[in-house]
Amino acid sequence: MRASIYLEQGDARILIDCGPDFRTQALLRGISDVSDLLLTHTHADHLNGLDDLRSYNMIHGHPIDVYGTAATLDDVRQRFAYCFRPPAPGGGIPQLDLVEFQPGQPIVVGGIEVLPLQVYHGKLPIVGFRIGSLGYFTDVSTMPDETVDALRGVDVLITSALRHRPHPTHMSLEQAQELVRRIEPRQAYFTHMCHDLEHEATNRALPPGMALLYDGLSFEV
Repeated sequence: MRASIYLEQGDARILIDCGPDFRTQALLRGISDVSDLLLTHTHADHLNGLDDLRSYNMIHGHPIDVYGTAATLDDVRQRFAYCFRPPAPGGGIPQLDLVEFQPGQPIVVGGIEVLPLQVYHGKLPIVGFRIGSLGYFTDVSTMPDETVDALRGVDVLITSALRHRPHPTHMSLEQAQELVRRIEPRQAYFTHMCHDLEHEATNRALPPGMALLYDGLSFEV
């Protein structure tokens, strides 16, 4: 399924990205609430499940804070304009409160400090997040040196590795491994793979401390 991650700490229920199969993911994994949504960027495979968040609004009676850059939130307002207008009589829409952040400036989400950091998805500037000892960076083609420096010391790093061959908007598996060697986490997981990377064969070939993610993986940091 689409690349996404869900974090729990205390009362915080934080989702990073909300792709078009989010509802299926939530049902399969028993995600009973979402308090906050962090957005890396607004490509369809990371955003188009947004409407399904309204179930949590109705069940739990609270809005959901949606965090993104100014450009990201402008795109959300345009593509999901009906969420930010008075609802039609009898109509249910997601209750979303948009919260802008600046890359490089920490924010507090559900009592947890989150550091958004800029990376590039081809020529498009997007963000990933350092949350304590976890780094989450999907759809990366290049990572600026200052972002690499800010990630040193993470225990777990999740980043993207599309395929073996180079690609204009995503790191290859070799490029992703080189990035991991620069950051030196205890464990690195690769996400956002395409069908070119056969799962078991690729994992056998990876060095210790690196592995492909799979749907439903859970861990503590």
